Amino acid sequence: MASIPPQFWLWTAVALGAFSVVYWRISQGQIETRRSQVMAKQRAIALTLGPKIVPFREQVEGWVRELAAGWPGDFVDPSASLEKISTSPGVYFRLRMSNTSSVKAIRSAARSSLHDGFTSCLFVRVGAPDPTKGPACRVTADCVSGLLCNEWSACSEPPRPYNMRLAYRALRVLSSDWTDEVHEADTELGLNAYDRDLDSVAKRDVPVAIELLSRSRYFTLVLDEDPAGGVPPEAPDAGETNDERVQREPHAARIGIWDLKTQSPLLRLKADANGQFVPVGDRVVQNPETLAAEQRQTNSCALALSVRDALSKEAATPTP
Repeated sequence: MASIPPQFWLWTAVALGAFSVVYWRISQGQIETRRSQVMAKQRAIALTLGPKIVPFREQVEGWVRELAAGWPGDFVDPSASLEKISTSPGVYFRLRMSNTSSVKAIRSAARSSLHDGFTSCLFVRVGAPDPTKGPACRVTADCVSGLLCNEWSACSEPPRPYNMRLAYRALRVLSSDWTDEVHEADTELGLNAYDRDLDSVAKRDVPVAIELLSRSRYFTLVLDEDPAGGVPPEAPDAGETNDERVQREPHAARIGIWDLKTQSPLLRLKADANGQFVPVGDRVVQNPETLAAEQRQTNSCALALSVRDALSKEAATPTP
């Protein structure tokens, strides 16, 4: 080693440095090429599928802001039919009033919109399969054709009413957040994952969303107002989110129903989500998580019964 000239080590270091720079430039060039391909595919999806679903999302967000604005009073259109609303294909969306301050807040809160006691007590789903019993999934690509990966992470038939949360999930690949993530990806492997995500959404999620939204007749929106004392404390061992804690406590909520064909309001109602759960049988449930869930569903069902009463009274009112 001592006999090797120092110049050898110098040129070796230079060669290794040059190789590293060239390799890095080639690697970065490949990554940028792959990134450009992914972004080009996203733009193509936005041009072909975006116009079919984005306007519906914007219409829904407009109705959310309208219902969250100053309350003008209850309203029921004389043509509103409880039977049609409860049995026809529709779209459902639920979120807290505090999450309606901006479009970004609405879209972020959409991840928490789930089927609940309100949908169970208002809508009629004859012969619908149990949505929790399908094969496990993470994304719709894990399911066979015709099934969606629902909010219970199970492959199931498209729900009735269609949950707006699923439409927002399908549109996530067109969002600025998704674009920012692609630009921040620094490996070709990571970009390949985003490319597969695009393929899955374009082939499954978005087409199903477009079909269901086009067939839906009514849009139902529920906005939960926080209780007078603010968001209640979490029940011990209940594992609740802030939205679930609000739904567990007695509170007021705003309900709106629109006719999607005419884009006109059919019902605007402010009611109390304050139900009483009465256990039946000898077995007494003690699990805090189950008790909290029962109270949430009871309160939500009370809201649905208020809507049923309002629609039934309007139908019973004789036309002058």
